[in-house]
Amino acid sequence: MTDLPATAKSNAAIYALAILYAIVIGFSFMFTKLALGHADPFDMLAYRFALSFAALAIPVRAGWIRMPPKQKGRPRLPLLLVSLVYPTAFFGLQSVGLDAATTSGAGIFSATSPIFALLLGALLLKEQASKLQLLSVLVSAFGLVFMTGISPDALRGTSAVGGGLILLSAVALALYGVLARGLRHSYSAVELSYAMMRTGCWFFVGLALVRHLAQGTMSALLAPASEPGFWLPLLYIAIMSSLVSSWLSNFALARIEAFKVSLFVNLGNLVSISSGVLIMGDHWSGAQTIGTICMLTGVIGANYRGGLRGAAGSRGTGADSAEVETEAEKVPGRNNGVAASAEPSPEVPDRNKSAVSSA
Repeated sequence: MTDLPATAKSNAAIYALAILYAIVIGFSFMFTKLALGHADPFDMLAYRFALSFAALAIPVRAGWIRMPPKQKGRPRLPLLLVSLVYPTAFFGLQSVGLDAATTSGAGIFSATSPIFALLLGALLLKEQASKLQLLSVLVSAFGLVFMTGISPDALRGTSAVGGGLILLSAVALALYGVLARGLRHSYSAVELSYAMMRTGCWFFVGLALVRHLAQGTMSALLAPASEPGFWLPLLYIAIMSSLVSSWLSNFALARIEAFKVSLFVNLGNLVSISSGVLIMGDHWSGAQTIGTICMLTGVIGANYRGGLRGAAGSRGTGADSAEVETEAEKVPGRNNGVAASAEPSPEVPDRNKSAVSSA
């Protein structure tokens, strides 16, 4: 059999990893829900990012994962900005917003992330989308909104403040994708992930310590660590949902537009819903079938390569552009590590609303 051209192989690999990314973050909801049975959302985030950072920092310090050599003159502020946007702002806004929003309502507002990613990509990176891609993003967002919001009570229990904070978390997720993509020539995936996990660890562990010291409840912070049922879901969301999904998303963002990667986050919501049906025995409705068709159609349409060259100056369609060069060609040592990152927004209707805060 004749081998596929190198570009076709690269494209197939990129989209295969993007689908794997959707699967990994899709299952995170179920494991997050299990972890939240033993710890409140902010304490769980402290454990999550402490473990994520340790899992990356230890092999880096031991030399098992080599960081690219430091280069003089590279600005550090953009790296800090990315790590403050995600995971800090994203999870902070999402966790607080969910106190005043239902899961279904949060799912509706979070579906706007690909739209924001498309707009921010055009504004900050000058990336241009075709009419088909614009339509595909809207169709995908509609699919998730329809799937989660078909009930007439979908927004009941969601206040304006709660909805606004969830919407801001969707903007934060989109902004992370655009900023990380903008730094793809300056920093490797492992550098981005290291900075994000370190900032997330410092922020959420510091928040948990200050909160429990002020309340005199340090024993409550330490209690989940003594429960065996807490560690398996924690390991999944810390290692798979943070580290592995981060490497996958950073890898994809170096090669395809941010709004396309955001569509795979929405696809992860579909994986989460499907896992609830197949594993947890949740009900599958006709609305979910329609929403699934719309979401899949949107992802396929946005990534369709035929005739998608936009106006003059377009950066191309991502995976088939010149940016498919290897990471090692962009940043010395970039291919030597594993990284960490973006996650899904709230997904599944009619479930425990606090569970989504870290999915």
